[in-house]
Amino acid sequence: MDFGNNHPRCLSTTWPNVCSYEVFLSFRGGDVHKGFIQFLYRGLVDSGIDTFIDYDGIEFGEKIMPKILQVIRHTDICIPVFSDDFASSKSCLKEVAEMVEFNRTIMPIFYDVSPSVVGEQKGNYQKSFCTHAALGVMSATIDTWKKALHNYALIDEVVSKVRQLLRKDDLYVPANLVGMDSPVQEVMQKLDVRYENGEVIKGQILTGKRVVEISGLPGIGKSTLATVVYNKIHHLFEGKSFLKDIHEEVEQRRLLSLQEYLISCLLKKTYTPKSPAEGTEFIQRKFRDKRVLIILDDVSDFKQINSLAGDPSWFDQGSRIIVISMRSTLVNKFSQARVTCRSSSIVNSCDDFVIAEYKLNQMNDDHAFQLFCNCALIDETQVEFSSLARDIIFAAGGIPLVIEVVGLHLRGEDLDLWNEALCKLKEEPYDKKNEKAKEIFLDIACFFEGKDKTIPSYMWKACKYYPYRGIDELHNMSLVKTGENNELCMNNQLKVLGREIVKEKYPSKPFKWRRLWNPEDIEPLFNREKDAAVEALSATFDKSYSFPKRRFASNWSNLRYLKMNRAIKGSKQNATSSRKGSSLPSLKWLEWQGCNNISTLLALDLSNLVILDLSWSTSRSWQCWRRIMKKAKNLKVLILRGCCWLAESPVSHAPVERLNLEHCSISGVGRSISKLENLVSLNIRFCSFVQELPKGIGSLKVLKELYIDGTSIKAIDFPAGSYGKLEILSACKISSLSNSIGNLKSLSYLALDESELSELPDSIRSLNNLQTLSLRSCRRLRVLPDSIGHLGELQVMDLSDTLIYELPSSVKDLRNLKVLKMHHTFLREFPGGIMNLERLGEIDFSDCVNLTRECDITGLLSLRVLFLENTHYSQVIGTDGQYSYFSNLKFRISD
Repeated sequence: MDFGNNHPRCLSTTWPNVCSYEVFLSFRGGDVHKGFIQFLYRGLVDSGIDTFIDYDGIEFGEKIMPKILQVIRHTDICIPVFSDDFASSKSCLKEVAEMVEFNRTIMPIFYDVSPSVVGEQKGNYQKSFCTHAALGVMSATIDTWKKALHNYALIDEVVSKVRQLLRKDDLYVPANLVGMDSPVQEVMQKLDVRYENGEVIKGQILTGKRVVEISGLPGIGKSTLATVVYNKIHHLFEGKSFLKDIHEEVEQRRLLSLQEYLISCLLKKTYTPKSPAEGTEFIQRKFRDKRVLIILDDVSDFKQINSLAGDPSWFDQGSRIIVISMRSTLVNKFSQARVTCRSSSIVNSCDDFVIAEYKLNQMNDDHAFQLFCNCALIDETQVEFSSLARDIIFAAGGIPLVIEVVGLHLRGEDLDLWNEALCKLKEEPYDKKNEKAKEIFLDIACFFEGKDKTIPSYMWKACKYYPYRGIDELHNMSLVKTGENNELCMNNQLKVLGREIVKEKYPSKPFKWRRLWNPEDIEPLFNREKDAAVEALSATFDKSYSFPKRRFASNWSNLRYLKMNRAIKGSKQNATSSRKGSSLPSLKWLEWQGCNNISTLLALDLSNLVILDLSWSTSRSWQCWRRIMKKAKNLKVLILRGCCWLAESPVSHAPVERLNLEHCSISGVGRSISKLENLVSLNIRFCSFVQELPKGIGSLKVLKELYIDGTSIKAIDFPAGSYGKLEILSACKISSLSNSIGNLKSLSYLALDESELSELPDSIRSLNNLQTLSLRSCRRLRVLPDSIGHLGELQVMDLSDTLIYELPSSVKDLRNLKVLKMHHTFLREFPGGIMNLERLGEIDFSDCVNLTRECDITGLLSLRVLFLENTHYSQVIGTDGQYSYFSNLKFRISD
């Protein structure tokens, strides 16, 4: 029987030697109603459970039976569907015997037969339905009843039980947690959950309503504790949701997305409210009869959760709400809510509703020592290291996050580095960084997490923070990572820790903080007469805000970073009224997107400005643009995206290194750009009126990046000796590519997506440093030149949505290739040339409908991603005897 094209299967249309599933379905194909098995199978798969099923019938014959039995041995849960004729199948009996012999978890389903009939070989149990038929109930009605009883209620119960056994709804927690047993036990008591020997007592039914607040220092382990508790108790509830980063989401005006996630989790289907008000009303109305578990992580103010779970009366008896906060007693505001008991009486405090607080304290010495040893990979027999370890733990204040970071940093290092780390910790108990790296760390935590690190590095360099060394140190200590797109990545707990460091000396006095990012903290400062201590400010209000005269520029003398983005309305009169010499003299970075009156900037001290972003400005005053550029004599980065009134680039003499004119309406780039001797990056993407580049641009000695996608430039010539330092060329939608491309010896990235190219010039062989080649959606491109094999440094090649039907044999020489994407191409067979590329980790051949024959991945020992959806391959071979190499393979395969 065929259940559609989306069933999971092994790496072959023939049965595999080894294949691991989560659930194995065993049934007598001719005896069990097709609809039941289909609904059961689909319910499991839709719930994310990898399920094996014989969709062509259970009678394989003796040849395939050993393969089936091997599948059973590697499957977590087996579900035999016992029907009236089940025992007539030798295959079915062999499968059950295998399940018992290998001690699999067995969840039997008795289909149209009672357990006693199966156990004692008695008759069937359809007497009741026969009685209904004898009394005149139509057969169609009886069939409907059967379908409702078996296909829905039973399936929901089975799926729920399987998910619980497989722990499918569990959230990730680190392995080998230390010191969590006692806190978990105490939180369980406050939740009124019976809990013994590390397990929730089975069969209990929760009563009343409980709100528990977990508070403590940043990095102390509050979220980890809540996650452990969630994993242990979520099966007791009809609906559950763990909402993370509440503070950040509300700050970024994403309350609606939080509501959508909460509602969808509790409903178990997608629901999108149109507004926060509608979302709140829906939550109040929809879940009154539902026992729910809701965890609200990183809450700093009760108002942040008032529209999510602000009143326990919105939910049924037995519900539990856990609030994770750095501020204790925050949940006391729940006591002000009107809570309705089942008796309909209005109460504020009764046995029906209890508020409890739990403060998570620092780890005790033994637990902290154990955690540090696990991270640093030492044992107590290493006397010198052990003694130092205890000193380091004491200096770290018993905070797990700090202990983990320091321990991982010191793993495998010598005693000198351990002593140095101890000295730094004694100087700064909560952070391990030198002073300059600390400033960078705090900037990232407050403003730049998820942002390209290139731009802020200019500001850090101007402030003498030494960003290359500082970021490298943060990398080494696992405090910051750099993503695939050069973005700065930081663990959310570390981001919270950084922001708390900013606040810690003056928690209730934002005007004394050096960094401000919350509009609620910023707005009052515009009315202060005195100078504010703030050095970095991101002001994004819902509506434009008019600041008082003489105060903004004069009261922010320490400001080095200012982001406004249409937030603040000012006038030339406001700015010029400031005290002479005090108009933001320390400013290094000004981002004022949507500024309609750029003449305001003329009153500011722009002499130290290195980054200026005036994107989407509507100013038409060419004279003002020129005067601003003249004042900003140290400007390094100029971003003017979407300035539709610009006739050409306003910069001609400043030491600008990065110029972004994306989406501007300029008709020509202008000769002045060729005079910018320090220009490293030029971005004129989607400047559709630009038809050519100025002739002198190729002579710029330091130009490394050129982005001309979506312009009217049809072709570029690269004469020998020009563009000598160019590393990145993005020229999507270009019409032709000349042989002169081979002169770009330094090129490492080449994107020609959506171009009209029908072929690549043979000179591409000369691009010895090329690491990425993207030809996505080049719909006239049919073949690659054989010279492609000369690209010895190539790591990523994207040929998706082209007409290419085969790869040249020379691809066997691309020894450094890691990613090959050929989605929706005309590929006919698995390219033999890639079979032994040992570094190839990702292959995407999805939607290659002409792909037939077998796919041999034998030599691809680094392969971790294989996409073959909607292809017609015969089988995937290569796992026989090498299964360990592919144990982490992520694949998507379907007929």
